[in-house]
Amino acid sequence: MTALQTDSDTSSTRDRILREAARLFAEKGFYGTSTREIAAAAEIRQPSVFHHFPTKDAIMLALIDINLDQPTAVAEREAESDDPAAVRLYRYLVWDISFICRCEFDLTTAEPIMADPTFADQYPRYERLVAARRTIIEDGIASGEFIDTDVDLAQKIIVWILRGDIADCRGIDGPEVDDMADKLASFTVRALLRDPSQLGAIRAAAAAG
Repeated sequence: MTALQTDSDTSSTRDRILREAARLFAEKGFYGTSTREIAAAAEIRQPSVFHHFPTKDAIMLALIDINLDQPTAVAEREAESDDPAAVRLYRYLVWDISFICRCEFDLTTAEPIMADPTFADQYPRYERLVAARRTIIEDGIASGEFIDTDVDLAQKIIVWILRGDIADCRGIDGPEVDDMADKLASFTVRALLRDPSQLGAIRAAAAAG
């Protein structure tokens, strides 16, 4: 760091690299994007990219961290909670949808890339997130809150909703995000509820908690 460069400047440059790299990865694919293109999009020299990230893989790993770290922590917290499963699922979905909408980085490629051998060692982290969501659904079935359904299918539907949310919600902020999160979470939970008339009470309990 130079005498004129602050920690804020460094953080800003790093975030700009991540933001532009994420956008390019979504548009052109990870392997179709060069670090030279990332540097040009971030309006910095290519060596500056390597100052913050030693390789292009490191940039993708940082995006995977953003995609998994907080969502997994929240999902596991809800999986371990003693609250009713429907309240926990609604609360998790509202949080995750809001997180995706407000995230400044396009996370479109951060999950599918883990199927690539280069990033396969990151997949167990994603499995933790899946396991936490499955636990909430299984708890709801066991308690009689949810219909007796295929847990894998229910979990996949959640993934489809979240992936669609990544694609659709770019640039949305403020009350629109809260409204979208409520609607999508409500739709998902209502589809699983044995008694859909309980949805209002579930939403109220989640807000109170």
